[in-house]
Amino acid sequence: MKLGIMGGTFDPIHFGHLQVAHAAIQEAELNSVLFLPDGDPPHKTPHTPARQRYEMVRLAIAPESAFWVTDMEIKRKGRTYTVDTLLALKQQAPERALVYLIGSDTLFLFPTWRTAEKVAQLCSMLVMMREGDQEELVRAEQTRLREKYGLQSRLLPIRGLPISSSQVRQACRQGQDLTSLVPPEVAGYIERQRLYAE
Repeated sequence: MKLGIMGGTFDPIHFGHLQVAHAAIQEAELNSVLFLPDGDPPHKTPHTPARQRYEMVRLAIAPESAFWVTDMEIKRKGRTYTVDTLLALKQQAPERALVYLIGSDTLFLFPTWRTAEKVAQLCSMLVMMREGDQEELVRAEQTRLREKYGLQSRLLPIRGLPISSSQVRQACRQGQDLTSLVPPEVAGYIERQRLYAE
C-alpha cells in the first residue's frame, strides 16, 4: 500500500493541487492521496480559518474516490509539523509506504523543516516542477538532500499548472471569474462565504 500525502494551507485549494495529486496517482501507482490542510503552519499565516479551508478541500475532492481529507493537523494544538503527522500515520498503518507530494519550490526549503532527517526516514517525496524552476537545479538539490539527509525523491514528468492560491485570492478581490482556477464547488463556497473579497 502506498499513500500519497499532500499538505498545505489550501487557501484556497485550486486545480494545480488537484493536478499534482492526479499525476502522483498515475506515475507512482499510489493507492490514494490524503490531503492535509494545515492548522497553524510554521512557514505561512493562512488568510482563512482552518475549518473553511478544510471544507473547500472536501468540496474539491468529493468526486474523486482515491482522494480523501483529514483534519488531524487542524485539531492538533500549537504549531503543526510534518514529522508529527508522518509519525501518526505510521502508527496507524506501519506497513504503508508514505509518499509526500511537494512542488519544486518546497524542495529547496526542506533543510528548514523540523527534524528533516526524521522526515526523510519516514517518507519519500514526489516533486512537481513549478513554473520558473530549472530542472538541472532541482535535480542537483535532490542529490544534495539525498546525500545530506537520506531523502529519496523523484521528479514527476510534467510541470505544475501556473496557478497559485495567491493568484486565486487576487482574482477574488478583483471580482474575476474563477472557472479556470478552482472547481465550481469551491468557487461557489468562496462566493457564499464571501472569502478573499478584501
